[in-house]
Amino acid sequence: MAHDPVATRYAQALFETAKAQDAVEQTLTELLHLRELCDASSDLRQFMVNPDVTADQKVGLLERALKGSWSELVGDFVHMVVSLGRAEHLREIVEAFQAVVDADQGRLRALVRSARALSEPVLTRLRRRLEELEAKQIELTTELAPELLGGLQVQLGYRVIDHSVRRQ
Repeated sequence: MAHDPVATRYAQALFETAKAQDAVEQTLTELLHLRELCDASSDLRQFMVNPDVTADQKVGLLERALKGSWSELVGDFVHMVVSLGRAEHLREIVEAFQAVVDADQGRLRALVRSARALSEPVLTRLRRRLEELEAKQIELTTELAPELLGGLQVQLGYRVIDHSVRRQ
């Protein structure tokens, strides 16, 4: 997935800071938790982009919602992003940060879409084959897509490998 250039810049800066503090994994975990929270509530998403709500109110709400479970680095980062009027970019920043971490660790995320659920042995073979082709550790995510009729699609970063019946 292509990332917004603004989100990529913020994510890269946060990554460099987190790496210098040896806190990359912790930062990623906290950001993913923040994204889950925002994804779960449309009211929260609307609140975060509301221009009538101050940055302190937005960050305060997030702090209460996360019950102080984020580090000073992530708290300061989110406060800075929100204070600069970039709250609408938070989700994209998290995705871009995850992509930077994955690239740094030689990992590639793949989305496997299929008409029916794939068995664990099939997913294991697919993961191994993709790791051989890409020379990276592959993190598979599966998604049911009945419109494919049969076969599967694999989205690897920006590429899609389409071996579905629908495509054929």
